[in-house]
Order: sequence, then structure tokens, then C-alpha cells
Amino acid sequence: MLRDFFIALLTASTALSAAVPAATACTNPQKRPSWHDMKEADKKAYLAANVCLLKSPQKLNRLPGAKTRWDELVSLHQIHALQIHTTGQFLPYHRYYINILAFLLKECGYSGPLPYWDETRDAGKFSSSPVFDPVTGFGGTGKGSKNCVADGPFANLTVNIGPGFKSQPRCVNRRITNALSTQCGATYVASAISGPTYSQALDAIYSGPHLVGHMALAMMDGDSITSSGDPLFFLHHGFVDKMWWDWQKKDLNTRLKDISGLNAQDPAVGFSEFPGGMEVESAMWGKPTAEILAVTPDPTSGDGGKEITLGHVMSSLGIIPNATVADVMDIKGGYLCYEFV
Repeated sequence: MLRDFFIALLTASTALSAAVPAATACTNPQKRPSWHDMKEADKKAYLAANVCLLKSPQKLNRLPGAKTRWDELVSLHQIHALQIHTTGQFLPYHRYYINILAFLLKECGYSGPLPYWDETRDAGKFSSSPVFDPVTGFGGTGKGSKNCVADGPFANLTVNIGPGFKSQPRCVNRRITNALSTQCGATYVASAISGPTYSQALDAIYSGPHLVGHMALAMMDGDSITSSGDPLFFLHHGFVDKMWWDWQKKDLNTRLKDISGLNAQDPAVGFSEFPGGMEVESAMWGKPTAEILAVTPDPTSGDGGKEITLGHVMSSLGIIPNATVADVMDIKGGYLCYEFV
């Protein structure tokens, strides 16, 4: 009897290990360049793959309002919005979110470098950046009453997720304000990553260059819930991810394990950039619909309480496997394998 028990226990343990494979060693990290330094052929291929996702039909058949593969990506941001802003999840989830994009781009034949935008090089003059080139970039500032992007690869394309918690077709849109972009400069970035704890760095990055960058670009009507509808979002958040990594690598032994904060918004606070809590925000964006709530993950998954831990489970709702915060803490830890150049 006892022998049979131990055999059963060993079998179950082996099966569990097979179901959760260990991360492979990161021996050849992929280079992530700033858009300024990316090869022209890679730029065009990257943009073409983004367009492909904007035109490809959705696959999951479960995300409210999604009609395209790109909509499914944007829907994830909408569904998780109240868990991944003004919370400890902000930096790790967006790092995971960029990894979801990398997976989807491969569906459209792109496996080249994933770029970020070194916004310090264009601070105060965003509109003249090569990022907005109409041929080898994302097109410029929007035109007309809806600020629709009028040139470049994303002109005349539609996103069906948003505004807020709605699902209505909109053009890819943005409005560039150069004066606001000044605060994405090197001095501001250095200040944002100068604090000794994750909590301090999180607050300074979120409320500093991250937030001001969004304000300077006003992607998708400046909508915090679905701003990822504009593919430019991922260049901006690549910059945010680099800021976090630059902070982490100052003390890797400590900072690869330093995580803190809530795993979902405090309703009395909501988004920190909009004082008044969730009731004020509901007037702008509405509230999550019953359909959205039905697929929203439990924010305490892996934590056992309201505070985020390294065991916190992040979900893409089926696009790629779930990952924990611990998985994404090190960009060269095996689950992830890249470096900024």
C-alpha cells in the first residue's frame, strides 16, 4: 500500500513537471534596437506585420467586440485595464504584453527585432522623429476632427475595441504635442529611475515619462483603456520597459526580486492621473460590460491577497500561455531572452 502511494506520488510529480517546462537558458538574446537604429528592411517588415494583424480575422472567439487579431490584442488591454494601471502589475504586465505582440507578429511572418523608441533622442520635437516617417515609420499626427492618421501604413485602417469599455470601430488616430514630449528627455528619465525601491521607480516611471509620453501622443483619442489600438503604443511601451530594465540592472541581485503594490486598482483611487477615483473615470470611459467581466481574470491569481507577488499569474486569455511575474523579471532569464541596444 505504502509503496503504491509513493509510486503514484512520483508519477503525479513527473506529470506536473512535464506540464510546466523549465525556462531554457538565454544564451543568444535578441537585440531590441531603438527605431532610429533599426535597419530599413526590418522597419518595413515590422510595419507590414502590424498591418497584417490589423487585417487578419480574430481567432479566439471569446473576446468581446474583437473582429481582427489586432482587436484581440487591444481587447486584452481593455479587459485588464483596471488591473494593470496604478498597480504593481503595471510594469510586469506590459513587459508580458509586448511578448504577446512578438508572438502574434510571427503569425504574420515577422521574427525580426522588436523595436522600442528611445524618446530621449526626440524629446521636445516628437513630430520630427523618424518614427513618424510616412514610408519607414508609423505615419504622422492625425488629421481632421477624429485625428485619423492620414499617411503611412496605418492610414484608413480600423480598430474595433474602444473607446473606453465600448466596442466601436475607429480609425487609428493620434495627436502629437511636441511641448509635452520635453518631459521624455534624458534628465527626466534619469530622475524616474533614481529611486532605490520598485515602488518608487514604478511611481516615477508611470507618472513621469510613461504618462507624459501618452499625453504627447494622444493615441486612440488619448484613451487609457484602449490606447494600444495604435501600433505606436508598443514602441512607447518598449521605451517604458527599457526604463524599468535600466533601473533593475543597477542592482540585479536585489531588483530582480523587488515587486510590490496592489494587483488591482483601489476604487477610491482608480487611475492616479485622474483624481476622483473610479466614479470619475466611469464618466469618461464607462464601466466594464458584463461580457468583459465574464472573461476578466482574477487579479489575485497566484498572490492569495490584494498585494502582488512574484507568483502573480498574468494571462493573455489564450493567445500565449500564462506567465508569472517571476518569469518576466529578468529579460535574459530564459522565459524572456532579449537585450536593448
